[in-house]
Amino acid sequence: MTSTLLRPLDTIGLADVGAVGRKSAVLGELRAAGLPVPEGYVLPAEVLDRLLASGRTDGLELPGDLIAELDALAHRLGGTAVAVRSSAVEEDLPGVSYAGQYETVLDVTGTGDLIAAVRTCWASAFSDRVATYQGTRALGAGRRIGVLIQHMVPAEAAGVAFSANPVTGDRNEVLVSAVRGLGDRLVSGLSTPDEWAVRDGVASLASGAERAITAEQAALVAELAKGIEVRFGSPQDIEWAIADGTLWLLQARPITALPEPRPEVPPGFWQRSNYATKPLSPMGRSTVFRCQTDAIDHLLTYSLGEKLEFREIGGWLYSTFVMAEGMERIAAKLATIMAGVRADEPATSCRQWHEKWRPTLSDELAAERASDPAALTDDELEAQLGHLLSLSAKATEVHFRLGGAGMLLLGQLGLACQELLGWEAARTMALLTGLPGSTTAPSHALGELVRLAERDTGVRKLLQTGGDAEACAEADPEFGAALRGYLREYGFRTVGMDITAPTMAENPALVISLVRGQLGRGFDPSRDADELTATREAAVAEATAALADRPEDLKRFDRVLENAQTAYPLRDDSILLSQTGFALIRRGVLDLGRRLAERGQLRDAQDVFMLELPKALSALRDGIGVDGLVSRRAAELALAQANPGPQSYGRPAQPSRPPGEWLGMLPPDVREVVAAGMWVWREAAGNLATSVNGSDDDAVISGIAASKGTYTGPARVILDETDWGELRPGDVLVCPQTTAEWSVLFPNVGALVTDHGGLLSHPAIIAREYRVPAVLATGDGTRRLRSGQLVTVDGSRGVVEIIDSPTAAKEQ
Repeated sequence: MTSTLLRPLDTIGLADVGAVGRKSAVLGELRAAGLPVPEGYVLPAEVLDRLLASGRTDGLELPGDLIAELDALAHRLGGTAVAVRSSAVEEDLPGVSYAGQYETVLDVTGTGDLIAAVRTCWASAFSDRVATYQGTRALGAGRRIGVLIQHMVPAEAAGVAFSANPVTGDRNEVLVSAVRGLGDRLVSGLSTPDEWAVRDGVASLASGAERAITAEQAALVAELAKGIEVRFGSPQDIEWAIADGTLWLLQARPITALPEPRPEVPPGFWQRSNYATKPLSPMGRSTVFRCQTDAIDHLLTYSLGEKLEFREIGGWLYSTFVMAEGMERIAAKLATIMAGVRADEPATSCRQWHEKWRPTLSDELAAERASDPAALTDDELEAQLGHLLSLSAKATEVHFRLGGAGMLLLGQLGLACQELLGWEAARTMALLTGLPGSTTAPSHALGELVRLAERDTGVRKLLQTGGDAEACAEADPEFGAALRGYLREYGFRTVGMDITAPTMAENPALVISLVRGQLGRGFDPSRDADELTATREAAVAEATAALADRPEDLKRFDRVLENAQTAYPLRDDSILLSQTGFALIRRGVLDLGRRLAERGQLRDAQDVFMLELPKALSALRDGIGVDGLVSRRAAELALAQANPGPQSYGRPAQPSRPPGEWLGMLPPDVREVVAAGMWVWREAAGNLATSVNGSDDDAVISGIAASKGTYTGPARVILDETDWGELRPGDVLVCPQTTAEWSVLFPNVGALVTDHGGLLSHPAIIAREYRVPAVLATGDGTRRLRSGQLVTVDGSRGVVEIIDSPTAAKEQ
């Protein structure tokens, strides 16, 4: 049928809302995406607009050309019934539904009835109820209305579904209402529907006696609603029908006035995690998060902390730290700590890292890396993923063991410097700068890539004109070999708390951008390392000279210095093994996703990250499709992302007795260990309370002076690893907090500003190693600063000055 007025629904999308109304535009968009929307035609709103403009409004007589097209459509349908539905331009908007205000005519057949149905839909735009609704809502004219003509679904059952509970705001519960026959029985109130509650794919009948659908069908309707929620990024209210066992979608609109979700909050004081800047994926939850929560208590081995627990609240990661309370519990904890200290366990752990843990784990991970997941059978792939999860758990446990031991050893050095030399923490840190470790190794290797690029004119020109990794490698085989070596050595690691983001080995463009940023800048990491070593040696010499005539104090200083210098690099060195293990898991999971997609169990291989590992492996074994579960998990993730919780829940517990009241009662050796632990926890965490909005001047942000020096340059707000590509040479990196994997960025960073961290936190350590001025623990730097603003970072005073006004800041 050739038509100039009626448009096939297949040609309509969201871009046409203003022309055909949101109802038609949404259904056209969803039909094009492959969802079960009945075939149809749309009469745009401009047809009625022209009729009104001509003054021919008596009886809303249809123009002749439209009558001809409707007649041709009726003959083409050949007696097939259609539903004729209003599709107003202002209808189904967020916060404004117009629900029930416009007309729908069902079971329409023949030209005459089709013409009459269009006239009825048009006339509804002029009804008293629409006028009243508009007056109440202070809306516009509301008379721009399209008409949707669709094949009638001879429903055996029909109803509505809410992808989130519209009463409680629970985003994890889908409500499905169902009646026998057509849905107008439900809308008109002539029938009491069955009410189903669907959670995690399991449907339960809450009320009703119609038995219109089965639990399996209710779960399918819920899956459809959740899938539409994911597509549009907000909870949806849908109309549906089932005919001959086929589920059809008749309408979708946003749920208006949905209450904010109320997550279940465990008792106690919970703070948002600094390290998870977005909700975890189900796959990340079942791999990285599982390993970390199983091993985190090792971090508290030598502290008075009893528990460091992580919990997802409203989809976001929170933590709680519980100190030992009451003299009996404190005494028991101290007895355990002192048994380990007297056995020299902290220093022994550092030796075990070098002698046993690192070589053993490195060899096992290297052996797994040499295998090709694609060459494995399903059973072999499942076994490999299980083994990799076990290896990663071991590596994570080692990391936290070393973290706990290292914190005590660093605390003993800090306490000794405070008591023997009167040094503050910032001065003490000079004793530890420039120590060899994995923090700076990537920059040394990057320096070699820069040298090769500057030597070869072809590579240098390619980099300057935006050439990619493949072109540069072809231009100079030696550069290509070095690049592949760099990616192999430093790129095969996860880059965040989750495993959803590609590794650097999967994204060589990032390394190319780092090399490009250093061209012509005299990048020489060896020179920087020599200067850091000289700074450390000068600080050691100064301390030794000051204690020269106090042999017992010097002996204590030498002992704690040796232990601290041994432990200091191990935190970052050890986390690299965990990151390698998780990168291997990511590689295996991607192959698992490929298999599920090839067998039609997933729409896309990347969807596997919306499954927990046991469920994905179960699907591989059983051959069951999991698209529905993926849709639900993706919807939950999207809703969590759109609804971040507060920075904390509950109130911090107050100690029954301040430490000062009982610290003096302890034996000297126990008192020293406790004081060392208190020193290191204080310096590692920082003092956010004094740094958030610590200045009355809107152009000044204060924090902790973590790495000395002053630098002026454009701010670049990087919230997580997915934004790394936005960093440009010389930018001031502004982020919530850095971790070991962020070290690859620091050759291109002019200064660092973070929301969180203390003098012993990772961002402070890495900034000092790269000689980058740093201000930490600003509390809200990522919120107050914007990319492109010109700022001055004073890492000696702990101050960031905004040179550009926030309103004038522009993206550079």
